[in-house]
Amino acid sequence: MEIRNVTTFVKIVECSSFTKAAESLGYSQAAVTAQIKAMESELGVPLFDRVGKRIYLTQAGRVFLPHALSMLRAEEEAVQSVRQTERLTGDLSICSASSYAQTVLPVILQKFLTIHGDVNITVKISDYLEDTTARVARGELDFLACIDEENAHPGFLTAAKRREKIVFVTYPDNPILKKGHVTLEDAVGSDFIIADRDISYCALLERRLRERGTDFDPVMEIGSVGAIINMMLNGYGTSFVPEFAVLDHIRRGELVRLDIADMGVELYSYFIYRKDRWINPVMKEFIRIAEECLQTGILQEMV
Repeated sequence: MEIRNVTTFVKIVECSSFTKAAESLGYSQAAVTAQIKAMESELGVPLFDRVGKRIYLTQAGRVFLPHALSMLRAEEEAVQSVRQTERLTGDLSICSASSYAQTVLPVILQKFLTIHGDVNITVKISDYLEDTTARVARGELDFLACIDEENAHPGFLTAAKRREKIVFVTYPDNPILKKGHVTLEDAVGSDFIIADRDISYCALLERRLRERGTDFDPVMEIGSVGAIINMMLNGYGTSFVPEFAVLDHIRRGELVRLDIADMGVELYSYFIYRKDRWINPVMKEFIRIAEECLQTGILQEMV
């Protein structure tokens, strides 16, 4: 069986579309259709059902998929075994939550590009997971870096997972600090700003506050953690943000972390990627380097 046809089959599964697979591979749609027909003829079974404009794997297609992925991995390992001195090339697309993209992700990317400078990387920023997870599922993005509950994305695989602290923080001259002990009610009632109610940690905070019977009425919602930090640096507001986004400002005394009792908001940062896609060499190396950054303590230093 031609490995080119197997590659086409896997790409169609990733993209859920013959047309998008053809565009991604640089083939005509007719060529893609012909390759799949050749595979189906060789296997003696249909691999896809076509319902209107949508396609679905048949039972035979679902059985064949893990074997197809194994064939691609075996081919890649064989190629790499005779290309030990060849530099890694290709494309890598990542979408990231804004706070993660401003702090943690650059550390990983810098290490990756130091080793693999010929890889073309595209990073998109979004805090709205519903849209971006759908793009990962369609094969339009390789990875999504998100901050969420540990098992929030059961349909995906995860890499480089790290527990994250979400903290209450404000500017040093905030009058509420004169009280000495700042309560939760003080924090959320003092010009409280959140990034967006749909963002995971904001939604969890709102849920916990409602459970406690505490009013949740932020003075402002801003879809950017960076903008919130700038407002506090300029002497306005209190917020609830990932610790890594404000840690340097806290260390320099520019912002103050509030000693609020644990709200039970347990979140993690991690990369998600599609379960049933072929993990190409660029993706495999990115996962390795991201997890190495965790293991060697480069990212721990940011906590």
